[in-house]
Amino acid sequence: MNKPTDISTEILSAAAGQRISRRGFLTFAVNGLALAFVMPIVGRIGNLEAATTPTDLANAYIHIGTDGTITLAFGGAEMGQGSMSGLTQILAEELMVDWDQIKVQQWLFDPIVSYLTGGSSAVSGRFKTLLKAGAAARELLIAAAMLKTGDPTRSRYRAESAQVFYSGGPGASAFWDYADLAAGAASAAAKALLPAGDPPLLADPLNYRLIGQAVQRVDLPAKVDGSAKYGIDIWLPDMVFAAIKHSPVPGGTLASANVPAKPAAALALVPCTASDTRGKVIAGTTNAVAVVATNTWLAFKLASSLSVKWTLPSSTSDVDSSGILTLANSLMATGTALLAEPANSPPFPAGPYEASVRSDLGTTPTVVANYTLPYLAHATMEVPNCTVKITFSGSTPTFCEIWAPTQAAGWVVTTATTLTKLPASAIVVHTTFLGGGLGRKIEQDYIWQAIQVALVVKKPVKLTWQREEDLVHDQYRPFALANVSATLSSGKIKAWFYRTVSQSILGQRGWLGPGSVDSQAVEGAVHLPYDLGNHLVEWVPLTAGIAVGFWRSVGASINAFAVESTMDELAKAAGKDPFKFRYDHLTSSAAQRFYSVLGAADLMSSSWRKTLPAGHAWGVAIAESFGTIVCEVIEISQPAAGSLRVHRVDCVVDCGTVINPNSVEAQMQGGILHALNATLWGQSTFTAGKANQANFNKYRVMRLSEMPVVNVQILDSTNPPSGVGEPAVPPLAPALANAYARLTGIRTYKLPMFPGATMAGL
Repeated sequence: MNKPTDISTEILSAAAGQRISRRGFLTFAVNGLALAFVMPIVGRIGNLEAATTPTDLANAYIHIGTDGTITLAFGGAEMGQGSMSGLTQILAEELMVDWDQIKVQQWLFDPIVSYLTGGSSAVSGRFKTLLKAGAAARELLIAAAMLKTGDPTRSRYRAESAQVFYSGGPGASAFWDYADLAAGAASAAAKALLPAGDPPLLADPLNYRLIGQAVQRVDLPAKVDGSAKYGIDIWLPDMVFAAIKHSPVPGGTLASANVPAKPAAALALVPCTASDTRGKVIAGTTNAVAVVATNTWLAFKLASSLSVKWTLPSSTSDVDSSGILTLANSLMATGTALLAEPANSPPFPAGPYEASVRSDLGTTPTVVANYTLPYLAHATMEVPNCTVKITFSGSTPTFCEIWAPTQAAGWVVTTATTLTKLPASAIVVHTTFLGGGLGRKIEQDYIWQAIQVALVVKKPVKLTWQREEDLVHDQYRPFALANVSATLSSGKIKAWFYRTVSQSILGQRGWLGPGSVDSQAVEGAVHLPYDLGNHLVEWVPLTAGIAVGFWRSVGASINAFAVESTMDELAKAAGKDPFKFRYDHLTSSAAQRFYSVLGAADLMSSSWRKTLPAGHAWGVAIAESFGTIVCEVIEISQPAAGSLRVHRVDCVVDCGTVINPNSVEAQMQGGILHALNATLWGQSTFTAGKANQANFNKYRVMRLSEMPVVNVQILDSTNPPSGVGEPAVPPLAPALANAYARLTGIRTYKLPMFPGATMAGL
């Protein structure tokens, strides 16, 4: 993104350190009206962040200039999901401006102006706040008009298309552009005219002007013409370039005596200490070496050829796929589980509840299924990279500036303060566009390394990971086992027992209390819409030496596969159509949204499902994540033994109030593609501590010619907006597995469906 204007800096200085009042806004006269406010910290990770982050400091502002410019600046990230446009649409609705009258920019990070972008909450979690912010600015402008007329009667004023109109009776009418009112709107006199309480929301949800419209996304022109700046595009004067070489095995360290000689063509060789996810030093662990050169390609070559002697762990059994599977199977059979549902606070061991459920299951449940899901890398198109410029007084850092494709600029500041010992006020983070986030760019490892290199070389430095480093040193979606047992009685589920074994993302980060259930591990398995009879969900924590992290839809992508595959098996056992069987179990009033989505998908796909050619089959699955319900119906064929062709995916989504339908459709399409890659081919496996998939030659992804037709239907809703970045992922794997079982008679219990697939020969 472009560096903010002087106005941004002025507002930043004016708002610095000030806490938002009860009304939730701070106004400043900066070449017009500047309204600073708080974008809430929301979402699963955001809630954890909020525990240690002040939640009443400004992290966004509206500026209405005396020159007519209207700007929204926000402290989040744009990673292709359309948040810049969505946030602006919401604000413009209540501000009463047209789409071409407002612009948006990301704000430089300061301790007061950032929030984490993740958990499908970038737009949905800020909906009400932005409506109120737009309304507050509008009412201040109207108050400025009142000062001009001397008439405080609010009903005689209206705002439209960045103008305020006054009608005080015959011969007493006038209008002003927002630019003419901006300075007055920032005055104490204007604020004094506002009534107590929140500003009124005037836009009619049934007749929004901009919300719900397919407006042109503001980030696309720059991405089309090449002017968009991703992290990897940053270029500074006198900059040097670095590449990283990690220990080949997690836990491997570089002893000081083992530091290799600097290659002749290198400018520097910098050992890098390791940090945990939160940017804290892991004592005594220098787990990587950075090679600094005059260009990135040379740095890559030198890092690849660098001979390093590592001190490796004495045992790598906990970083070995075979050993982890053996351990997980043992835990599935005999491990102590925690009860996830029915919910208890604090969670209790599941044992005392099992007897009742197992009694209703009987000695021969209708279905007993065991599912295995692999570790998955993020494989974002833009590899981790970070550019750092530090100024010094002698050898002491005085200021640190960072350019990074990050989802968590606030955490970047924490990382920088830890390493540089500078106060947060001496650190600025430029959040660039992200070439894919998917949860990977919440992490701090690549930021941590770049700052360390900059401290040593004392020049601006861009550190870039090679793809091999990216895939081999990721923080993966967890491996998981799931066991589902269910018994039918008169065609309905009588009992349901669900037990899952997986690593804890939250536990690995120190965010999970003793004896607590990791919500990431059981999402998609609890709070299901179905009437499951006497049911129990339990989780057994798995400890392994592999770093795990947030991945697009996280646990929902694991558990929906087991749940919806089992629902299909039960439908077959009951002799019912898969749609009908699901309808029959959506019996509560809380399941009405599911019923509507399922019904729309049934209707949308009914014509082609009934006329499929020989050798084709269909499957269906439905799942909720991040408050959004998605149903997918998929058509496949098998051109030859051991192969599979996906022809179409019909997708119905209920995501509450839709901000931009084009963005929703794009996110559904992108999520479906992401899930297809994972379902068909995606896996990260480990042998004796080393990852086996180091590049796309062994981490197969879909070619353009293989992409199915994706049809998206968005249901109308007046509910608040919910997330759209991730919810398309969970239903895809079970829908595909269900279609494959219908086509071949073979039920898929282990993903990926085609392990070991490569890109060779395609």
